[in-house]
Amino acid sequence: MHIRILTVVLALWPGMAAADSCLDQVRELARSQNISTDPPTASPDKAPSVTSRELGRSGGVIEPPATSDRSVIAPPATTDNRMPTMPDVTQKPGTPPSPQAARDEARKESAADRTALQAVLVAARAEAERGQEANCLDGLKKARELLERTK
Repeated sequence: MHIRILTVVLALWPGMAAADSCLDQVRELARSQNISTDPPTASPDKAPSVTSRELGRSGGVIEPPATSDRSVIAPPATTDNRMPTMPDVTQKPGTPPSPQAARDEARKESAADRTALQAVLVAARAEAERGQEANCLDGLKKARELLERTK
């Protein structure tokens, strides 16, 4: 009787056989998806060169520092400082996107999904390391749902 229950549970929840705790399951899922669960780190001894206050005031654009180097060419003050990055191309309504555009969009979605999956797994790992097994299992469930949605 117990063997049947165990067999059913193992069949319904992949990875549970090899993983005892939620942390083990997170690591196994991350390994199977080739995703790191190491949280990003910042060096405490290295101060950021731009503060969040400066970014807030500038709208995210920081002017380069003034320099007395005569080899640096400054644009004339009368020129428009908007730098065009691509020609203005508009697609006609009802025209399907080009195959290349469709591939690019698919790659963007895939990268976004992998980033979301990594974020969920990093959070689940952190919860497990804090001893919050229930929160870890919630994160693990979200990660599996995300994987199912992206298949």
